[in-house]
Formats: sequence, C-alpha cells, structure tokens
Amino acid sequence: MKRISIKITGAQGQGINSVGELLAKGLKRAGYCVFGYREYMSLIKGGHSSYQLDVSDEDVRSTETEADILVCLDHYGLARDVGSVKSGGILLHQTPQWSFPPAMQERLQDKGVQVLYLPSEEILRSLKAKPILGNILVTAAVWRLLRHPADGLKELVRKQFGKKGKEVLEQNFACIDEGFKYVGQERDRVVLPPPNVQWKECLLLTGSQAMGLGIVHAGCRLYAGYPMTPSSPLLSFVADVQNETGMVVKQAEDEITAAQMMSGAMHMGTRAVTATSGGGFDLMTETASLNAEIENPAVFIVAQRPGPATGLPTWTAQGDLLLAVGSAHGEFARIVLAVSDAADCFSLMPEAFNLAEEWQTPVIVLTDKQIAEALFTQAPFGLPKTECRRGKLVVDPRKLARLRSDDRYDPHAKNGVSLRWLPGTKAATYCAQGDEHSADGTVDESAENMRLQMEKRMRKVEAIRKALPEPELYGGSSFQLFGVREDVSCDILLVSWGSNKGVILDALSELTTNYSLPTTHYLHYTYLWPLKTERLEKLMKKAKKIVLVEQNHQGQLGMLLKMQCGIDIPHKILKYDGRPFFIDEVTQRLIPFLQAKKLKS
Repeated sequence: MKRISIKITGAQGQGINSVGELLAKGLKRAGYCVFGYREYMSLIKGGHSSYQLDVSDEDVRSTETEADILVCLDHYGLARDVGSVKSGGILLHQTPQWSFPPAMQERLQDKGVQVLYLPSEEILRSLKAKPILGNILVTAAVWRLLRHPADGLKELVRKQFGKKGKEVLEQNFACIDEGFKYVGQERDRVVLPPPNVQWKECLLLTGSQAMGLGIVHAGCRLYAGYPMTPSSPLLSFVADVQNETGMVVKQAEDEITAAQMMSGAMHMGTRAVTATSGGGFDLMTETASLNAEIENPAVFIVAQRPGPATGLPTWTAQGDLLLAVGSAHGEFARIVLAVSDAADCFSLMPEAFNLAEEWQTPVIVLTDKQIAEALFTQAPFGLPKTECRRGKLVVDPRKLARLRSDDRYDPHAKNGVSLRWLPGTKAATYCAQGDEHSADGTVDESAENMRLQMEKRMRKVEAIRKALPEPELYGGSSFQLFGVREDVSCDILLVSWGSNKGVILDALSELTTNYSLPTTHYLHYTYLWPLKTERLEKLMKKAKKIVLVEQNHQGQLGMLLKMQCGIDIPHKILKYDGRPFFIDEVTQRLIPFLQAKKLKS
C-alpha cells in the first residue's frame, strides 16, 4: 500500500480540526481513502492538539506515528512534534523568525526534511483578510504540496461557505490563490498514488455519527444521556438530527437519571438508549441490575477512556471490558459486544436492541475514544428495512386476553425467557419492582422462590452463548474474512477485539508485502459476553503461537478466556498510555512473534 500521512498541530481553538476536516473532504472527493485521528488535551483552551490524516488509494484503517507533511500552527507544535516528520518529508510552519537548536537542525538535515515557512500574518494583512481565514491559507498550502489543482479546493469551499455570500467566497478564493502562489510548483517530495474512483461515493464520518445513524435505523425513539467524553459526540449528533428523525433527545441532570429514563421508556415498549463513559456507567450499574431483576430490555453504550477516576478524559483505552462483564450487584445474564469501526457502529446497534428485547436483559455496547472520534471513509450503508426482533413481546389482543399474571416471571419458561407485555394493555397485571418476586411480581422472600427465579434468569446465560455468533477469523494472502465452518490451520494466531481490528489488519497486510511470514490468522471478538470459545479452542490445537493484542494493562479479554475455559495466552502485546495502536508500532511489535524475515528488494 502507498499511503501518506498529514499531521496538523497547534493550540486548541486554533482551527486544527477545520484544516483537517477540509483536507479530508477534499481528498475523499478526489478519490482517496482517508482515516482521521485526533489528539487533544482535556482543556477548553490552551492545550496542544493534533489532527492526522492517513491517505491512500487503498483501504486505510489506522494511523502511523510519523507524518510525510507536518503542519505546525504554533511554536509549541514545532518544538514538540518536529521529530515526527518522516525522512524526506516536509515541515510547514507559520512562526516568524523561528530557528531550531543546532542539534535538531542537524537531525532535520540528516533526514532530508524540507522546512517551509508560510508568513500567514503578512499574507492575510496584504489581502485585508480576517485571521480566521488563515485556516484556508494553510489548507491551500498543503493542497498545493499534494499537487492537487486549486479548482477542487475552491469547489469544496464554495459548497461549504457559499451561503455566506459572494464577498466571503472571494476572500476565501484569494487566500487559496496566495497559498498556491507561495508554495510554488517545484515541490514534489510527497506524491499521492493515482486516485481510485470508488472512494468518491463513500461516506466520510466519525464512529459517533455512524453509531447515531445505526441507533436511528434500529427504530430507537428516545436517547437519554449526560455529556461525558468520549460519548458526548454521539449525544451531539443525535441532538443535531432530532428534528429530522423525530427522536426525543434528553440531556438528563446526571447519568443515573439518564439510565432511568432509558429503562422507563423500554419498559413501556419504546426503544431507547443511553450512552456514557466508564465513570458514568459506574453510576448506571444499579439501574442495570434493576433491569436484570425485572427482566426489562436495556441498552447501554460505554465509550471507553483511560481510568481510574477521571484518568485521561480525552484519550483512548480498552480498560472497561471487565467493568461491562462484571458490573452491577448480583448475578444475572447480560450481553456485551464491542464495535470496531464505522461499519460496526451502524450495523450492531439494531442487533443490540434486538438482543435486549429477545432476552429481556441489559446489553452493553463498548466503543472507545479512538472509534468515537476517528474519521472513517465508509461505503454507503445498505438501508433495507431493519429486522426488528421483539422476542416474546405479546401484542395480539386475543393472546393478551389469555395471559395470566404469573406468565410474566414464569420460573419454568424455556431458556429463562418468559412472556412480556406492556403496561396499559388489556391484559392481566403484574408487578415490576426491584425486590425478589414470585411469578406475578409479588414480593416473595422464600428460599424456594429465590432459587427458582435465580435459576430462571441464569438459564439465559447458556442460551445466549449458543445463540451468539462465533468470533470472526481473518486470514489468507489478503486477510479476508473466513466462513464460520471453514477448516483452516495456522502457525500464528492473533486474538483481539474492538478498535484494534483495523490496525491489526493493516499491519498484517504491510508485513505480508515486505516480509516472509508463517501462516498467520487474526481472530476478532465482537461478542464478548457470554464468551464463545469453541472456535478459539479448535484453532489453538493447530497454532504454534497465540498472541493477545489489547489496549489495557491486564489483558482483560485474556483474563475472561482463562476464566471461561482455562485458555492462557502467554504472548501479549498490550498498550495503556491513552494512545491507540499505530500501524508501524504494531508491525514492529509483531515481527519477533512472527519471526518475520524481510524480503530482498
């Protein structure tokens, strides 16, 4: 794969996102796959931020640590990020009279890095343009470095700012012309591969936007939440489209209230969801336990970030898997699944609601900051009418009339799932409350009743496990998805979940191109609890080495596998510094495990 990376750095509030998003839109429309990655501190203003785009004519699903073009909008970014420019790359900055220390100047020369100064303030003064147009000037300079014509950028600006009037457009166009003129035509250090027309028709969206669309597509009618990074972009998106969808969007006073709103709506038959991060989910767990007791469908989205406590609010992690699996008091069935990219964010949300209603139990959907805020180039989602499975919900008037109160929590129900009907329907009444209860919901503290109701609810666990899909297996020369029943053998087996999927597949593809590898496969877990291990156990018998890849300190999926079936994965690649895995990082950390030998050029 021929990929290039562009990194824009600067102070928060300086327009880093504006430059990055405008470049991303332009490159996608020009025929390139774009993956966007944001870093920012948990400060409203004054912190250091960056926006990186990885661009290719092929599918790109991850970020690399170094950039072909580094754009520094302030002096702090120059000092901090100068080492991240690739050999032969370009450093573009707008800090007047800047000079590097002698050691850094020598290092840049050794790497063949070209340093370009863009006098933004002088150019804007000469054009009598407002400082905010500096972002367009910088974007134009980068666009010219990529050897793209000005017309494409002007058309993009026309679509974005055309409604603001002719004068605003002319000022933007003047900045574009000056940016092109200043950079000139001789720059050819960073050359994109020829465009691929397939990417032009794709969507460009964040994981949060894809998840919001999936929630709408699932038939959800209420979103209740309280702002908490990195779940806040999802709340913002569903609020932005509230008028178009007719969905009720409520910002509650706290996470407990949000969870209770969701639960009440689901109890009344309305599909509803709440989203938060780990600290907010801590507060929601009592409500999760209540839903298990009254056997009420519930959908929680947990957007992970590093903990404990406040931790790193604006960074990423996979440290909440054990929280999702073991949170809330008492023993009960729950379903935990994790999204891995924009496609998952869309397609798994209808399934989350279906599972919650089918099994009358909480479903917890794990995402993380990397997925929530990453920018994906995504093929248009197929929009057939979604399958809406409501399980044993009774709505037929004739069947409702035949119901008895003790049908609701019948302890002998198959797989522990009993009939469910909605308050207000013409049917027998039952009590839904948090004390242990008999079949009709009446408080019953007898030992025999406790045993029967516990066994009823826990029968769901094994039934759910059998019903959930197996983990996905990727392999072959292009690491395609294998069918569930395909018989494969491998030397090396990688095991992971969540946002690691894209970077692992990118790293394996790159290694296959440049190294001689043993037969390698990747087993990806989407459905994390109840945990299915049959496919893994079968592959283990053939694999010579198994490697676990996770963004947490303990190897939490590995801990669950060991608890579930005794499998111990001794080889681990773990990361827990708040940053996602980068492709070059994963490649280098995999080489010793794969015993990879570099191919002769």
